[in-house]
Amino acid sequence: MSTVYLGTLAHLKANPFTSENALEIIESGALWVDGEGRIIDYGQKSPILAQASAARVEDFGQAWLLPGLVDGHVHFPQYYATAAYGGQLLDWLAQSILPAETAYADPVFAQDAARRFVNHLLACGTTTALVFGSQFFQANQALFAAAKQAGLRLIAGATLMDVPAPGIPASLLQPLPQAQAEAEALIAYCRGEPLLHYALTPRYALSCSPDMMAMCVDLLKAHPDAWLQTHINENHGEIQSVLAHFPKARDYLDVYGQFGLLTERTVLAHNIHASDSELARIAEAGCAVCHCPASNLYLGSGLFPLARHIKHGVRVGLGTDIGAGTSFSVWRNLADAYKIQQLQGETLDAARLLYLGTLGGAEALRLARETGNFAVGKSADFFVLDIGEDAYLGERLRHCDSLAQQLFCLLHLATERQVAATFVRGRAAGRFE
Repeated sequence: MSTVYLGTLAHLKANPFTSENALEIIESGALWVDGEGRIIDYGQKSPILAQASAARVEDFGQAWLLPGLVDGHVHFPQYYATAAYGGQLLDWLAQSILPAETAYADPVFAQDAARRFVNHLLACGTTTALVFGSQFFQANQALFAAAKQAGLRLIAGATLMDVPAPGIPASLLQPLPQAQAEAEALIAYCRGEPLLHYALTPRYALSCSPDMMAMCVDLLKAHPDAWLQTHINENHGEIQSVLAHFPKARDYLDVYGQFGLLTERTVLAHNIHASDSELARIAEAGCAVCHCPASNLYLGSGLFPLARHIKHGVRVGLGTDIGAGTSFSVWRNLADAYKIQQLQGETLDAARLLYLGTLGGAEALRLARETGNFAVGKSADFFVLDIGEDAYLGERLRHCDSLAQQLFCLLHLATERQVAATFVRGRAAGRFE
C-alpha cells in the first residue's frame, strides 16, 4: 500500500551554487510514497490526496519534511571519543583517539557500540553515511549488521593501517593478506544489499605502505562499485609530515595520485589547505571533498575554502567527523559551515546550506540518482523536524517573513531533539534511545 506523508516540504531541485530558484518549499505539502519506498509524487496536499485516495495518510501537521541528511565523513570507532583532549590533529590522534579505537577488538563492546552508533545517526535525521570503520573485522561485521537492521544507508570499510610508528598501538595494524581477505568478505556481504556498500579506507598517506595502497587499487579495479575514502590537507603539521615522507611528491594530492587512488568514487575528507593546482586535479579526476566544519574548528585545523572548491567544480559534501566533531548531527554542522564561510566573507543562504547536507552530499557520493531530494522515483529518504513544544522557536518562526527565512532559522536553531522520525526507503528507521 502507498502512503502519503503530510507536512511542510523543503528540498533542493538543483545545485543552488549554479542554478537559480533551486530551493522548493511547499507549505501544506504531501509526499506520496509507494509500497517499495519510492516517491510517486509530491506537491500541494489537496491534489496529491485526490490522486492517492486509496493511500494510507500520515499527517505530521506543521512539521517539516526534509530529505535525509548525508554524513560524508564519520568514524565508527571514535563513537566514545568525542570531546577528547589532545591538542591539534597528530597529537590528538596519538593521545586520545588511537587508544580509544583499540576497544573495538572486543566483539561484545563493538556490537553494542555499532547498534548505538547507527541509531544515533538515524536519530539525528541522517539517512546516508560514509563511515570509517574499525580495524577489527568483527566490529565491522557488527556495523554492517546494525545498519541493515536499523535501515541506515551505509558505505563503510575497515580503516587501513600497516605502517608502525610511535604512538600507534600494534593491535591497530593489519597485515596485508588479512586486510585484503576481510575487505573481500565484507564486499561479498554487501552484494545484494541495496543499502549497504563498501569503501576502501586507507586512513591517510602516512598510515599505509605502498603495498597496502596497491591492494586498494587492485580491489577498486576488481569491484568498481566500491568507494575509496581517505584524509587530505587537514592540518599543517600533517601536510609537512606527508611531504617529508614522500619527497618526490609535488603536494599531498600527488601522493594519492601516484598510487592511482584518485577516481570518481574517491572521497577526500577535509582538504582545507589545498592549492589551486590540487583543486583542479581533484575536479579533473572527479573526486569529491567532504567538509567537516565542527571538526575543523575543534582541532583548530583551519577554515575550509568552499568558494575555491565551487569555483574549480569540485563536488562538496558535509561530514560530522565524529570524534573530532562534537555533534552527530549534520544539521548542527551546517550552522558551523555558515560561520566558517562568514569568517571568509562568504554568506550561505538556506538553499546552499540545505544543499550541502542533502542533495550536495548525495552528489558527492555519486548517489543522487537514489537519494538527496524528493524527485519522483527516488528512494523516500527523509526526516521529520517538529519544533513541538519549543515555545521560543515557535515564536521565532512566526516572526519570519517567509518560509525560506523560517528554514534559515531552523538551520541554526533546531537540533536533533526536534527530529521526530527518520525514514529510509519509506520505512521508519532506527530505534530512538
